[in-house]
Amino acid sequence: MNSIAPQLLSLAFAKTPAGKSVIETRNTRLSLLERRLLLLIDGSRTGEDLSHYCTGKDVTSMLQSLIDEGFIEVCRAPVASAIKPAQPAAADAPTAPASGPARSDLGLPPASERRPQELEMARNFMINTVNTVFQPNTRLSLLEAIQGCNTATELRQVYLQWEDTLSTSRIGLKRLPEFKKKLFTVL
Repeated sequence: MNSIAPQLLSLAFAKTPAGKSVIETRNTRLSLLERRLLLLIDGSRTGEDLSHYCTGKDVTSMLQSLIDEGFIEVCRAPVASAIKPAQPAAADAPTAPASGPARSDLGLPPASERRPQELEMARNFMINTVNTVFQPNTRLSLLEAIQGCNTATELRQVYLQWEDTLSTSRIGLKRLPEFKKKLFTVL
């Protein structure tokens, strides 16, 4: 490892052509977690942002490994994300759909504009947050509902159940604003 490892949490990363190729060809030489991390790298997320998707894992060593393999490169200055986080709702209750085709009732872009990779990231994030706040696999009906979603529209319908479940826990309620902000970047 080189001397950049301690600074990885404050830097943003982008996929190299080799990294994009590994994703497209579904090369299996990466672990499942490394592949997931590589999918999340978009040129705007910092190491710290990425660490939230890999709770309890050493993200800096995985990032360093991806750099060493030539799958990602460091961006000196994080670039603005093309996907903007949703604005927080004025109330916890769902709002009426916004007029026009550009926004949904959650303040998100239309579900049809989401890529399959974003759907998979949103689904995994929702499952991981439930398993982080509660003992793993104790909210099976919610986990099955999330896993059964095949479109962003379906996943958005399960969102309120996910939010309600997390808010039943003191830890979940405390971290819910952070979780929602991160989820809305891919939901």
